[in-house]
Order: sequence, then C-alpha cells, then structure tokens
Amino acid sequence: MQVKRIGSSWLGLLTGAVWAGVTLPAWGSPPSTPTSSTAADRARTAALVPVEVLPPHVREGARLAVEKATLFSHGPAESFSCDPAVYYWFLDHPDRAVTAWRRLGAKCLSISDRGNGRFGWADEAGSDVVWETVYRAPNLRIWYAEGKVKPGVLLPTVPIRAVVVLRHAEGRGQNGGALIHHQADMFLRTDSTAAALATKLFGASAPRLAEQCLSQLEMFFAGLAWYVHQHPERANVILTGDAGQQRPTGN
Repeated sequence: MQVKRIGSSWLGLLTGAVWAGVTLPAWGSPPSTPTSSTAADRARTAALVPVEVLPPHVREGARLAVEKATLFSHGPAESFSCDPAVYYWFLDHPDRAVTAWRRLGAKCLSISDRGNGRFGWADEAGSDVVWETVYRAPNLRIWYAEGKVKPGVLLPTVPIRAVVVLRHAEGRGQNGGALIHHQADMFLRTDSTAAALATKLFGASAPRLAEQCLSQLEMFFAGLAWYVHQHPERANVILTGDAGQQRPTGN
C-alpha cells in the first residue's frame, strides 16, 4: 500500500495546518463533487456562523475572520458509507485520527491534545496553530483556529485566524446502509503583508490551492470513517488506543 504526504506550500500551510496533512492511500477515496466558491456561497456560509453565541474568548477573532476574511474557500461535497458514530468520534479526536492514519502507513503532521477541547499543531520552525469546536448543532459544526505559521526560513511568521464551517447529515445508500454527506467552508484571515505575499507567490491560483487544502481536511476525517466501514476486520487495529483511551461506539 503506497501512501504519500501532501507537500506544504505557503498557502497550504495557512489553510492546511489547521489539521494534519494527509492523502488517502492507494485503496481509494470517498466520492466527491468539486465546487467553486462564489459570493453567494460566502454569504450563505457567513449566515450560519452565530458569532454572538460563540464562546466569549473566540467571539471577536471569529467575527474578524468571517467579516474581513482574506480568503474564503468552499470545499467539495462528499458522500461516503460509514458508521456515523466513528465519523463523529474522529471529529472530536483529531489527534487519534492521526494515530489511525499512521497505523495505515500514512505520513501525517502531529496533532496534540492541548486540553479543554483544544488541539494544536506546531513545528520546529516556530509555527503554532490551536483550534477548538466553538459551536455544535445537529447538522453543523464550527471550528475556530488561530496562531502563527512560519512559511519558510527567510520569511516572517504569519498570524492567522480561521473559521471552518462543517455541514454534515446522515442518510441511507441504495443498499440501505448508513451514509454521511458533508461539506466544509473556511474563512481565513491574515495581515495585509501576508496577503500581499500570497498574491505575489500564487496569484490567481491561490483560491484553487485553498480549495485543495480544504478538500484535504474533509478527507482527513471522511477517509478514515469510510475505510473502517469498508474493512471492519481492521477496526480494532485502527481504532484501539493506548490503555485507558476512549474509542468510538456504534453499529
């Protein structure tokens, strides 16, 4: 089984560092429908973010990210077979998702549990991004992330704020099995210097690169839940953690 790791471009770090970079192995992936973001998509997603009821410590940062985003990205719509309990468990335990991917042979960036529902990613260059779930509804989850990214040895540290809106719904496939439909959008805000640098380096390709990174984030969760469903005989190997760690329960 061949597995590869997505290369880290500057914009890829800004958008993809919120979760560990990983691609699905050669055994395939859930089907997805590519989409392009529009002003209508941005307005529709912004309306889903209830800024006034978010936790006070993230409220202003989230407002800035949504209302004054440097970049908005619209991820692909995906539908995939899985046990919904496994999918939701990975959403709540991204650090354990990294462990599961590594057990499949993938090369992932590390995610650490920072406590109180907060998770983080950091590297030796000085990058440090922390995120948490700040809103839950039956078919909606919102993450808020902030921190700094060091895009290269000769480049300055870049501050970022991001709001990721994940819409998800349960359904049934033609054979009656459980499905998850999901799609994510992201508002990313950085300072004007970083925005100018991104424009200079990537030009018109920046939105497309951001969409690819958001697709990668969706795949990070969907791919594992789908794989466990396709290969139930490997579930214990993939999902069982260290002594005392929780694992998902479901059908």
